Amino acid sequence: MTVPLLVAIAFGATSAYDGAFQRGNAAYEQGDYATAVSAYEQLIAEDVVEAPIFYNVGNAYYRMGRLGAAIANYERALHTEPTYEPARRNLEFCIASTKHQWGRPLPPAWQEGLLMWHDNWSPRAVYRLAMLCWLALWIVLALRLWRPNAHLTRAAIVLALAAAAFATSAYVKHHPPPLAVALRDDTPVRFGLGESQSTSFALMPGDRVVIDSRRDGWVRVRNVDGERGWVEESELAIVGPPYPRPETTTAPDRGQGVE
Repeated sequence: MTVPLLVAIAFGATSAYDGAFQRGNAAYEQGDYATAVSAYEQLIAEDVVEAPIFYNVGNAYYRMGRLGAAIANYERALHTEPTYEPARRNLEFCIASTKHQWGRPLPPAWQEGLLMWHDNWSPRAVYRLAMLCWLALWIVLALRLWRPNAHLTRAAIVLALAAAAFATSAYVKHHPPPLAVALRDDTPVRFGLGESQSTSFALMPGDRVVIDSRRDGWVRVRNVDGERGWVEESELAIVGPPYPRPETTTAPDRGQGVE
């Protein structure tokens, strides 16, 4: 496992953000993981969304014995910055510690086919590239009106395709399928709504599922094998975005594993 990233983030002039981050680091180093989580999540509540913050939250939750919450935060770190290797390594370690060791449910087939290239791009990067290609397209079109030629026509076609590809990627990354992580042992996933319904399968802490629909405090989920069923939403940590602020509770220190 990798060590916790207890380093300063460049918050600019917002010293209050830097103070909250440093309080979280200090609490983590002292073994007060609940206080560390509270400090880091104060930043998240203020829309300071950075991969190192989610990474540190994940480390603290792991130390508190909350495997599901740890995995949810490593997933958030990787959604924010897909190439963030410390979070990827810790996520893989935690998944290997789960009972089922399920993979992440696959995206729709069209997304796998058309956007196979975008996994390692951040939402911010593909959005900026979409805007850059869109601006460049209009510049090329204006030049083509002034002086038509085949080179400008080909450039316009390439830019239009690139802008469409990056815009689609940006939309998917900003509106991902709702990923959720189980928090408790033997969470029943039922064939229908309500506790009177029969159990289809059970989730263990750290199991990841995709939410298909919501109704009256229940969600229909799909696991990596394609099995579907209904589970109470309160039994899951929703990865986001948007990023909810889960309730912090104390639990025994997990000891070694995440450092």
